[in-house]
Amino acid sequence: MIGVELFTRIKLLGIKSGVIELSYASSDFVPVILIEFYDEDTGYSYFLESVTLGEFCPTKESYKIGDFNLSRIKNSDDANLVKKLLVEKSKKMETDLVSKANEFAQEIRERAGITVKVLPKLKGSPEVATEYDLNMWHARQVLGGIYDDY
Repeated sequence: MIGVELFTRIKLLGIKSGVIELSYASSDFVPVILIEFYDEDTGYSYFLESVTLGEFCPTKESYKIGDFNLSRIKNSDDANLVKKLLVEKSKKMETDLVSKANEFAQEIRERAGITVKVLPKLKGSPEVATEYDLNMWHARQVLGGIYDDY
């Protein structure tokens, strides 16, 4: 079920058509797949759903795939292997995700009365961060003055 705010915004902005796409993203350095509605004319986008890649491991309190802890990737070779595993997993999920996107499109068509098309391919590639990337990200934030209070 899609939130009412999307339909209110469609009516307020006068959106006539939209696109639903599947794309890779990163949330707290954990790769996810986003299902997102957007209008090419106004640039308005609305997040519909996200799917976290990897399995949650309660003992390590983080996500993992195979033998790799996604928050503790040591080097770029491991990162490339993890990306390969993530792409394989997402390819298996792709048909289910496209059918879910089609359901969202149908609901938007019925409730908002606009044309919506679904892009059936995943855009981009999964992003993973090595421990070095994580450490340097924090350092860049400190040097940029964002986290000076730590």
